[in-house]
Amino acid sequence: GRIEDKGRAIGRAVRIVEEGLRAGIDERAGGKLGANLKSLYSYVALRLTEANLRNDLAALDECAQLIEPLRSAWLTIAPRASAAAR
Repeated sequence: GRIEDKGRAIGRAVRIVEEGLRAGIDERAGGKLGANLKSLYSYVALRLTEANLRNDLAALDECAQLIEPLRSAWLTIAPRASAAAR
């Protein structure tokens, strides 16, 4: 019932995916992995937009399931990268 809040939250998620994750990929340096991630992020942004327009909870769940393995990987890598930088 809080349509404005829903739209704002999903819009923020789309911006994070598009402007943060997708925009930060260097396809030349990332090769096939970079291209695949860019495609994944484009798909997730599209599904988030569709979820917003259609009030589709299943689409939101799909996006979460697609992003979670990447999030988990970064959470695992971050402490190691921080320690290596010291």
